[in-house]
Amino acid sequence: MGQLQHQIRNAIAWVTFDSGGMNTLSQAAVAELNALTVELNTAHAATPLKGVILKGNRFGLGAGANIGELLHADRAQLGGFIDFGHDTLFAIEEAPYPWLAVIDGFALGGIYELALACRAIIATEKSTVGFPEIRLNIFPGLGGTQRMPRRSGLVNAADPINGDAGFTAVLQGKNFRAQQAAAIHMIDAVVPDGTDLDQFAERFLLDRVPTLTREVPADLANGEALKGMVLPMIQKATMGRPNPRAPYVALDVMAKGANLPLRAAIKLERDAFLEVVTSSEGKAGMRFFFTQQAVQKLPKSFPGKARELRKIGIDGADGYMGNAITWLALEAGYEVVAHVPLAQFAPAVPEKLTAKYGRALKKGTMSEADLKRKLGAVQVTTTLKDLQDCDLVIEARMENRDIKAEFYRALGHGMKPTALVASNSSSMGPGLLGGYFAAGGGSTGNFVNLHFFSPAEHPMMQLVEIIRGKETADDAVATAHAFVRSINKTPVILNDGSPGFLVNAGLAAYMLEAETIYREGTPVEVIDTAMRESIFPMGPFELGDQAGLDIAAGMFDTIAAETPLEPPPLVWKLREAKRFGIKSGAGVYDYQDGKKVGEWPGLKELVAHRGSRVAAKEEIVERCAKALYAKARALCDRKIVGSEEECDLAFVFGIGFAMYLGGPIFYGKQRGW
Repeated sequence: MGQLQHQIRNAIAWVTFDSGGMNTLSQAAVAELNALTVELNTAHAATPLKGVILKGNRFGLGAGANIGELLHADRAQLGGFIDFGHDTLFAIEEAPYPWLAVIDGFALGGIYELALACRAIIATEKSTVGFPEIRLNIFPGLGGTQRMPRRSGLVNAADPINGDAGFTAVLQGKNFRAQQAAAIHMIDAVVPDGTDLDQFAERFLLDRVPTLTREVPADLANGEALKGMVLPMIQKATMGRPNPRAPYVALDVMAKGANLPLRAAIKLERDAFLEVVTSSEGKAGMRFFFTQQAVQKLPKSFPGKARELRKIGIDGADGYMGNAITWLALEAGYEVVAHVPLAQFAPAVPEKLTAKYGRALKKGTMSEADLKRKLGAVQVTTTLKDLQDCDLVIEARMENRDIKAEFYRALGHGMKPTALVASNSSSMGPGLLGGYFAAGGGSTGNFVNLHFFSPAEHPMMQLVEIIRGKETADDAVATAHAFVRSINKTPVILNDGSPGFLVNAGLAAYMLEAETIYREGTPVEVIDTAMRESIFPMGPFELGDQAGLDIAAGMFDTIAAETPLEPPPLVWKLREAKRFGIKSGAGVYDYQDGKKVGEWPGLKELVAHRGSRVAAKEEIVERCAKALYAKARALCDRKIVGSEEECDLAFVFGIGFAMYLGGPIFYGKQRGW
């Protein structure tokens, strides 16, 4: 059985695309589709067809091209595949009978490009269409940059600044629900809820398609002139960098192609697509996509099974990170117990939660009554016993071994035996903290680390490192993984044995090299600017201030307990000076109303015999990136992390390593390190 089945009823060819899972426009699928066009043309020559209705399976029409084939093919192979794909789509578009695409679910990327080649597209209310390719550092390569603007225009005629049309759909990787898509002519009709889909499709093919006309959007003639209006959107997304190249190239292709005959425009897209998809940036994006998909699920062979979680306890819910985790658990629908060690800090829990809902209150998407119900669902307590009945307890105390040890000894005495216990420590793992829990009577088999990254409530801070110890049970790992997924975060499972685990261990090496460059004489602002303009959204000193220098200092405490650090890290001295970063209004930089106002004048006094040599930008970037790469490479070799790909994903999500550069391992390999 192939992926495409068809039958002819009443002079209509009903084609079903069903691969058994989520359909992709693989080489095999395109080959079947091409053969089908030949077969249908032959049938039409014998007995004229009224049209073709193309349907998908339970997931919809499908979700794009086969990224694996794009990733692993060379340029010549890709060129042949793309050309064959275009021939097939033109055979559909230019057929002597109309094709109608029916979407009942997803039609994304290459699959939506297939739909665009049909004479008309209809979709059910629940359906989603769009072009996610730009998120993979590539862009649509089967005519999407040309066919969609010929429907919707390049910019929204009613709202050129804020409205959606061809440029925003492609360059921002947007997905659209059916009603939104219909409003900008991405589809031709929305099937009303409760309507028989087959009957609606047949009537639409016979009654509406023959008279269906589309006006040519007026702005297609002004593509080049419109580029200047769209360019700032791209520059904002790339933080002013010229990379990734994909949105810049796609903008040029769309602007130039809009005023060309369709075949010439698609030839322009084809050549540019091949350049981008075979570049290191394109490879990095597709590799990242695969890894991101892989870590969402445990391998089928994984022996553990997730336990049911209903009640989540957070210790330290009054703190910056603890409150963020409290909010995440609350938003995910769990019963939440917020434990505060000292009664005077209990009011901070609802105060900080209220602040997190401030934007929703201001926009009117949440009422005061809604807020009251939310806060009322959180049990704020100073009694440790209230945590011991939870299914999962997450500790988020300050990065101090003695304080954590005292807590775990007390928690272990009376903790529910089936419960999972986790620390948010940024450097102390189950091998250390689990021992304190066991000393109180708890089971090390139920102990893991769930290391969140600040600000954890922000949707961009996707990573949660799950650290398992030698004695951690597989069921505990599976439960931790399920919890992380339930709060819409991305889990990466690590083995204990590295102070700082993965990301913070690499971050420590990176920060120490940045400190060395500072000690030699380069100003912190110069170092931060070099790294911000090249690899990260912020420089190493800015990142330390953002995350909290007290937390960074605690991380270095743990590292130094295993490997002495000389000279002592600057963060230790900043901690002594009670300069903890943005949250205290003072760190490496001075702050006013939360905004950086300049380097702290006293910083130089913390470094004896500081040099005067200022490093060039290229040297700063290479030295800092190389230090990070070396540590990441060592941790991969020690099997702290499961693969190079997972390692790179962790650094992209954890500290914002530019995805188009692939992550430290991919980046280093590109440079022959």
